Amino acid sequence: MEYDPEDDDDYTPDLSAVVDTAPVTAVSISLVNYGPDSMTEADDVTLVDCQASMSTAPFTWIHVQGQPRPALLLEFGRLFHLHPLALEDVIQSEGRSKTDTYDDQVMVILGMPIKNGNKIINEQVTFFLGNNFLISFHNGEHDPFRAVRRRLHHPQATLRHRKLDYLLYVLIDMVIDHGIPILDEFDDEIEKVELELLGPEGIDTFKTLYTIKRELLVLRLKVRPQREAIRVLLRDDNDRLSEETKLYLRDCYDHVIRLIDMIEIYRDMTTNMLDVHLSLVNKKTFMSNEVQRKATVWAMLFAPLTFITGIYGMNFANMPETEWTYGFFIAIGSMAILGVVLAIFFKRREWL
Repeated sequence: MEYDPEDDDDYTPDLSAVVDTAPVTAVSISLVNYGPDSMTEADDVTLVDCQASMSTAPFTWIHVQGQPRPALLLEFGRLFHLHPLALEDVIQSEGRSKTDTYDDQVMVILGMPIKNGNKIINEQVTFFLGNNFLISFHNGEHDPFRAVRRRLHHPQATLRHRKLDYLLYVLIDMVIDHGIPILDEFDDEIEKVELELLGPEGIDTFKTLYTIKRELLVLRLKVRPQREAIRVLLRDDNDRLSEETKLYLRDCYDHVIRLIDMIEIYRDMTTNMLDVHLSLVNKKTFMSNEVQRKATVWAMLFAPLTFITGIYGMNFANMPETEWTYGFFIAIGSMAILGVVLAIFFKRREWL
């Protein structure tokens, strides 16, 4: 697709068709101008302020917090010559993590999972790296990069003496490492459920196990694409990043691989625990059925004996055998023999 940022007729339709239905949340723009000898920071600035200050410092970092309105995105595209297809991805907050390279800029999209109670929520972070500027978009409520701006205030900070691609690495590293505390929480939850599973309340842990397994699947869906996004940044033909920065990004790649491995391990653990839970349920069910079966067999064993005693328990004067001298002993003996025969029969059938 040919793109000319000076041609607004080509620029607007590509974006507006997507962003018109996008949700709108509160937006704030932070501006940081810095270099080895200076650093200025301003909050709640306008785009005009951003563009005017770009020529006053070696490096400019613009951070947009919240979901921007379509008109604001269009203005960003016009002022910084951002590709309309890239701006569409800013709106699509559930988009897949990826890296796209254009003639004079690099776009990186990363999913940043947030754990809210027992649910994983995905927040999207988008970066645009240009010749002398870095723009970051985060559609969540809280700014995850405040600590980076505080570091820039120190004159001896490494960030002050490196180019913008190094700042991009630092921000990417923060987004990726954001998943580590989430996995630590899952580790604690899995350990707790494992102890409960082997205890008396183990039969009731199915819901908790299912929730953990489901949220791990969601986390895996958000983290795995980060690997490909970092890999594209590390390609040899990507000349927007220096070789030194790519060396640091390899560490980010290793972190992503480690997160993916941990997620897979936890998913396997929850799967095994669900199997154990199912075995416990089946064992409980089997034991209950076995007790009921044996109770039924014993009831069958005494049923004919109860029938005989019921007949001879009727109060009629002219019943047969009531006048016999040995009638009682004959009845008791007959019932005993019948009981032994039935017991042998049930035993051979392995019902007892």
